Amino acid sequence: MIRSARTAQPVRNAMTDRVASLLRAQIMDLELKPEAPLQIHGLSKEFDVSPTPVREALNRLSAEGLVTVEPYRGFRVSELLSYDDLAQLLRAREVLECAAAKQAVTTGTRDTLSALRRVVDTMDELARAENLDVKAFNAADAEFHRRIVETSGNRFLVHAFDSLHAHVQIARHFQGRPPMEARRSNEEHRRILDAITRGDDTEVTEHVTSHIDGVLTRLRSDLETDQDAGVR
Repeated sequence: MIRSARTAQPVRNAMTDRVASLLRAQIMDLELKPEAPLQIHGLSKEFDVSPTPVREALNRLSAEGLVTVEPYRGFRVSELLSYDDLAQLLRAREVLECAAAKQAVTTGTRDTLSALRRVVDTMDELARAENLDVKAFNAADAEFHRRIVETSGNRFLVHAFDSLHAHVQIARHFQGRPPMEARRSNEEHRRILDAITRGDDTEVTEHVTSHIDGVLTRLRSDLETDQDAGVR
């Protein structure tokens, strides 16, 4: 009996991972609209799994801020964050990334800097396309920022960065991001990387702050456009 239970655990974890990944994608792509109810039994039928991995997946997404749970109402998709909430989230990320990027100036190696440059080059290729692959660009964007924090060598900064789930929330607002906007964002990434490579810890923090300012400006523009169009 004990051996059987231990064998079953990784299978259930794999199911939870799969369900969480599918639901996360649907929420990020706005296939599941903000405040849409999430019924455990309905989802278990849709994904052909028992209710347990669905419940575990929903709890995991709740920790990421994509799902909320209310007494007597159950789970539902979280509302999109307001601009003020996004600004606070990004300013918290700015503090972490400035500290990490400053450390990365001294802890970065040829390999870690090459890996960062490959991510920036990938985003350049994506941004030059006639139709931007938003999912791929957002994924590379998130990878770039996390790699900087990892390069700092400070595991507490990495944990704090991951706990914000900032990219998850921001990406929900950047569906339909135009290529020009992506190119502008990646120019900011390249300036951050160039400053790290040169070993200029003052300039790198300035570029991180400038990039966060740019993200906020683009978010405000997108939110105002949506409001004018009556979207969401």
